[in-house]
Amino acid sequence: MKLIDVIHTLLVEQPETRDNDKLLTLKVWAFTNPRLRESDYPFKDWAIDYLKGYYPDAESIRRIRQKLQENYPLLRGKTYMLRQQKAGRLNNQ
Repeated sequence: MKLIDVIHTLLVEQPETRDNDKLLTLKVWAFTNPRLRESDYPFKDWAIDYLKGYYPDAESIRRIRQKLQENYPLLRGKTYMLRQQKAGRLNNQ
């Protein structure tokens, strides 16, 4: 599954990831390596894999999320909606 598809699925199925890039990144990494969910998975193993580039870069995840939300407004989070409402009120004053 492509990274964009993983992120799209997470944004659809887990709305809390729409406003939280750190949570989205963790969930993408857990999708990449399901063993991360296990309590006995050694940090050292994760760190080695991370340094080898096994996990998608957090900035890439953020950029893909941003582009998906730009193209699919229904994937935008509550923060976006609040910001738009506030801007609308400020413009009307």
